[in-house]
Amino acid sequence: GDIPFPTETWTKPARDVEGWEDWFSMQEQLEEKLGAVLAGRYMTLLWANAGKPRPEDGELRESVRRLVTDFHSRPLTIGLGLRLFGIDPLAKVLTVHVVGASHVETLNTRLTDYDELTRMFPGHRGVEVVMVGVDVVDGPVMRPPLAAPAPWGRVYLSSYKGLYHDFWESHVETKLAARPDLVVGFHPGFHACPELLAGWLPTLLLLRDYCLPVLFTVYSEQELKSSLQILVELETHIMGYAANPFASLRPEQVYSSPNKAPVYCSSYYIALLGPVASAVPAVEELEDGD
Repeated sequence: GDIPFPTETWTKPARDVEGWEDWFSMQEQLEEKLGAVLAGRYMTLLWANAGKPRPEDGELRESVRRLVTDFHSRPLTIGLGLRLFGIDPLAKVLTVHVVGASHVETLNTRLTDYDELTRMFPGHRGVEVVMVGVDVVDGPVMRPPLAAPAPWGRVYLSSYKGLYHDFWESHVETKLAARPDLVVGFHPGFHACPELLAGWLPTLLLLRDYCLPVLFTVYSEQELKSSLQILVELETHIMGYAANPFASLRPEQVYSSPNKAPVYCSSYYIALLGPVASAVPAVEELEDGD
């Protein structure tokens, strides 16, 4: 009766799964799986020590569903990013870099935690997900990135503790790690203050200048606006932004403002690709010559 419960290969193509409702509808024996979690030892222990009465089963089932979305939100958001950029995991081996990874992405992370990508894209050629960030936590995923392609049909997690532009110089440029097909940043937070932006600047410019497909997520509409403003000032080509259909449904209280409404992880996404056309005259000339 553990969370997350075992999942099966998707019965619909990824493009037809529009959100959590569709995802849950593909889970066989869902009620039995939720029931097993409710009847499990951890749930009994939790409420024995909670110091308040155990809620009704219906309420607990909804709560477990929210926790399940929280667990799968990151891999499914990566899957969404691949689809948005038209990157086909069945066509070639893929490398995804998770930039600005911290304890949120790496604490207690198991090597199987992104396996939902295999259920989402059955028959894929292999996907490596490299967590890169100064706050990466030691654990199973603390193993070096692959210089060779990821194993066929598997999701391989690895990590690098340090800044992304340093990782690029020491690993990507020297071919110790593969160049990414997609770069994802969960809540990069560069909008929060000038110091954070200064820390992110070399990475943001690298991602822009190397024309890497990038997907960033943010907690709220306010963060979305502030982040877009910075990216526009940096002359980054914004492909689009929208509410994330695979945002976590588990509400989180922001520590710094306990009186504010709760937020949800990866509520919105921003898709970026290279610099704006005006910053690259060659591209405009090419288009004019069509």
